[in-house]
Amino acid sequence: MQEEFDDIKTWDDLRKAADVNGGVYLTNMGVLREVKKAGRLGNLVREEIGNKLSSIGLGHLPDELPAYQERSVILYVKGGPVGKVVQAVIDTPSHESADQLRQLNTSEAQDKLRRIAEIVQE
Repeated sequence: MQEEFDDIKTWDDLRKAADVNGGVYLTNMGVLREVKKAGRLGNLVREEIGNKLSSIGLGHLPDELPAYQERSVILYVKGGPVGKVVQAVIDTPSHESADQLRQLNTSEAQDKLRRIAEIVQE
């Protein structure tokens, strides 16, 4: 279950929320817009949000950030276990990405995937 943060005001707050929640944090575009201090979620603002998230080590799903503030977004720590799986799925197929996906066949990995699925469904 995701630990909620009611007072996210900064990019560091978003990173901490992801770190505390096992490298995955579900939020919405309204929160990201407020952290960016933007009025509207136009193309440029969404691009800047994506760039800033990347600069603090966070990736996001969907890959193209939504234009509506009520839409959900999953933030994940790049290079962490979830980030490696996401990259393995969305990157150009390679031996490394295939090996990363093979590692999901362990019971420990399946438990982690179940936890991620629970977070996503909330």
